[in-house]
Amino acid sequence: CVWKSGGLPTTTQFMKDDYPTGKADLMTAFMVRGQELTALGGSWAMIDLPSWMSLKSFEDLRRDLLRTQRIASMVHLGRGVFGSDFGSVAFVIDNGTPSPATTGVYRRLFEHHVEVRSVGTIEELFRRVGYHRFEIAQADLTTIPGSPIVYWLSEKMRGSFSIGKPLSEAANLRQGLATADNNRFLRQWWEVSGRRTAFTCTSREEAAASGARWFPYNKGGEFRKWYGNQEHVVNWENDGAEIRTFGTEGGGRPRSRAQNTETYFSPSVSWSDISSGEAAFRRYSSGFIYANTGHSGFGEQALLDRLTLLLNSTFANRVLRVVAPTLHFDIGYVGLVPVAPGVGELPTDVLGGLVETAQADWDIAETSWGFATNPLVAGTFLAQVRSSPTDRQVGCS
Repeated sequence: CVWKSGGLPTTTQFMKDDYPTGKADLMTAFMVRGQELTALGGSWAMIDLPSWMSLKSFEDLRRDLLRTQRIASMVHLGRGVFGSDFGSVAFVIDNGTPSPATTGVYRRLFEHHVEVRSVGTIEELFRRVGYHRFEIAQADLTTIPGSPIVYWLSEKMRGSFSIGKPLSEAANLRQGLATADNNRFLRQWWEVSGRRTAFTCTSREEAAASGARWFPYNKGGEFRKWYGNQEHVVNWENDGAEIRTFGTEGGGRPRSRAQNTETYFSPSVSWSDISSGEAAFRRYSSGFIYANTGHSGFGEQALLDRLTLLLNSTFANRVLRVVAPTLHFDIGYVGLVPVAPGVGELPTDVLGGLVETAQADWDIAETSWGFATNPLVAGTFLAQVRSSPTDRQVGCS
């Protein structure tokens, strides 16, 4: 350890110096050390937590391992062994540069990672011939961004990363406004004056000219696909003057971050930063400012429609399980989703029906600014008449 003059230990600097690819965790430093202690042509083995197989902080370790070592076999045990809440994985690795055709044998002894099974159940699954047995070329793992050890991914799914381009290249993905004090600058739309609220502005210039104080704010929200989570407004009066200068009293630096303002009020496809399950993507029309937790993509209308269909598909859901292994779906992860040239053939007319149904479901609540009448009173769910928010709030010319 490195010691301060006062005698108190600090972070172990030797981890960074001697184990640069394994410095993120002590267990991965032991993996690097195991490789160093093994003679060329020999083998080393460990039982570890599976986090190194997918998390971004271990990306350098995986790249180096796949380049210089051969994963001979691996048993992915899941939860229920050694009392680990995060699961465990056992593996044998040969010390020597693998050939492109090198393959390894992998076993996945669970259906869902959250399952906790007894040791006897796991042993019984291991003894089943062919149960979740995979044999793939190690070089195939390097074609996936970040080189996660996703041995269970099908050949076609792995190939999609080579065929398509990343979503970050197909659309303009951006993070939005961080107010630094939501209690001060945000309100539910029904809490503020309708006379000082504008819902239909298409640019910052229109918003400033409207004289309004409150504008729709996309801050992510609960799991909803296609449409919804439209309930907040933000104080963006005078082009956000109060937010932009928040924290500068006495000569300080602004606490807020009004980033990517050129995309404010533009149509988008958006999703929430955090989800305990799969991500949900929604279409937003013009008129919204978006938050740093309401990640958004911008582009041509037809492209956004097709990307919304793609991102809400089973394919994208499975890809995101690989490239976004945590609860966060930030731009860096979602931007890795491969977009094949065939995305231009997706039928955009299908999206209209999906958005309409999702909007009808959202507008059924009185907390929606599109609410018109209770469907029990109106008689049918889809026949309810929606009123435009511009009928009773400030609009933009």
